[in-house]
Amino acid sequence: MIKHIILASIYLLGGVTLYASEKVKDNIHMFPQAKEGYVRHVVEVPKTDNDYAHKISLSIGKTMMVDCNHRALYGKVKEVSLKGWGYTYLEVDSIDEGVTTMMACSKPKTEQFVALQDELRRYNSRLPLVVYVPQGYEVRYHIWSADETEHKAIKR
Repeated sequence: MIKHIILASIYLLGGVTLYASEKVKDNIHMFPQAKEGYVRHVVEVPKTDNDYAHKISLSIGKTMMVDCNHRALYGKVKEVSLKGWGYTYLEVDSIDEGVTTMMACSKPKTEQFVALQDELRRYNSRLPLVVYVPQGYEVRYHIWSADETEHKAIKR
């Protein structure tokens, strides 16, 4: 009796595992693997009723020890066409130290995420946004949403 219960449990768990693995969809198989020295980051956003009412902004950077001066990184985010698919992905070839203020700081350095800012990008809940960045950097993002209310400009 106990053998039957154990066997039934094993078959049930095996079936659930197979069912779960079939549900996982590989929606990035068409994108190339990251070349040496780079990491592929994938941004998947939730489904919405209206993707056009949303935008995504990327912050590509790393956590650094910084003083009171404002810092930024510099790099060009380029859009690359995925041949044969009609999709695009983003690639950052190099990231350099950007401008900084030159204030005298009295407080000790602290850890802070320093990033290069990207433009607002299209929100697409059906296809992930794939970004290739040099190793040592991470990709963070914000989702921006439009207000449902449409406002009327004042004539002057």
